[in-house]
Amino acid sequence: MAGELKFVALDLGAESGRSVLGTIKDDKLSLKETHRFVNGGICVGKDIFWDSLGLFSEMKQGLRKTIHQFGGDIAGIGLDTWGVDFA
Repeated sequence: MAGELKFVALDLGAESGRSVLGTIKDDKLSLKETHRFVNGGICVGKDIFWDSLGLFSEMKQGLRKTIHQFGGDIAGIGLDTWGVDFA
């Protein structure tokens, strides 16, 4: 659609993650959450790790859902992550 730009934001938090479609049209920004999932550590022996492969899988699923719902003409993708770690 002319005059419309779409962006996907992938937001990874310590407890959940989500993908959000941001659309700019007529100088206005609209946001729509397209996917949400639970995030947490996984235990391996006595240690706790972030589930990197699970996070990657959920990010891909979020992108697929967004493209399926709103089309593939995405102008850009951004990713932000948490500032929390396991001690």
